[in-house]
Amino acid sequence: MLGSILNVIAPVLLLGVFGFAATKVGHFRAAHREGLEKYVFDYAVPVLLFHAVVKLDTPSSSTGALFVAYYLPLSAVFLVGAIAARWLLKRTTVEAIVIGLGACYSNSVLLGIPLVSRALGPDALLPLFLLISVHGISVFAVVTVLMEVAKGQGAQLSTFPKQVAKGLISNPLIQGLGAGFLWKATGLGLHPLVAEMFDLVATSVVPCALFVLGSSLATYTISGSVVPAILVTSIKNLLHPALVWLVGSWIGLERDWLAVAILLAAMPTGMTMYQFATRYQVAPPVATTCIFVSTVSGIGTLSVVIALLASLS
Repeated sequence: MLGSILNVIAPVLLLGVFGFAATKVGHFRAAHREGLEKYVFDYAVPVLLFHAVVKLDTPSSSTGALFVAYYLPLSAVFLVGAIAARWLLKRTTVEAIVIGLGACYSNSVLLGIPLVSRALGPDALLPLFLLISVHGISVFAVVTVLMEVAKGQGAQLSTFPKQVAKGLISNPLIQGLGAGFLWKATGLGLHPLVAEMFDLVATSVVPCALFVLGSSLATYTISGSVVPAILVTSIKNLLHPALVWLVGSWIGLERDWLAVAILLAAMPTGMTMYQFATRYQVAPPVATTCIFVSTVSGIGTLSVVIALLASLS
């Protein structure tokens, strides 16, 4: 069991450390990271998503049940994080919203794709991509509305539905997902040369994503209070996957898809928390501390979750 977990975690950790070290010594700079990150998010992952949808069998599980099992607990842990930050830590409303975001928003692409695919196999890609294709835009939309209202700028929200619709249409993940389902409906399949090209792109996603993640962590430090970081980490790394397991089991979500939802929920806090903190100038040091602590401690919690999922399979 321990050997299997190390086979999943160790290469992921080493690649992240490689990107971290390259950034710390100055060989891999912000401009390099931005270019590689754009390749991962805007090109490689949508191609991987398209290919996964086209070649995988039609899912026997309910997509609706998958979304309920993941996003209902996500909403709950957001509220728990925000309320705890507001009333227990005595933070402002806008800072409590950002802390709530950190408590519910997984690092779904840079860490989720490598770990879920390695731990659960290629069949896990379809439910994983179904979840993360709306992960960013849905959480982004809700948190943006809450932030604007909390800051007393609700009048600016009249154009927000249009912005959300535009964001959905322009989202590369949704484009890849939609194109995959449309092409699959034609029944034409893929020419072997095209399929081989897609396979080459797919092999680049994991190392590039992990290198970017390590590089990003090199720019984050423990520069804020550790109390919010402990709160965020406890909720994100522990409570979120536990609630997904409870809800998914209760509604009868198929076991393999439930495993994907649980493992995605167990991922540490994503970089979006820092993006919101800097956008609204709401305690960016708190966000960097939360992301750093959640990610580092996630090595242990993810190992435990992977072991538990393996014992249940």
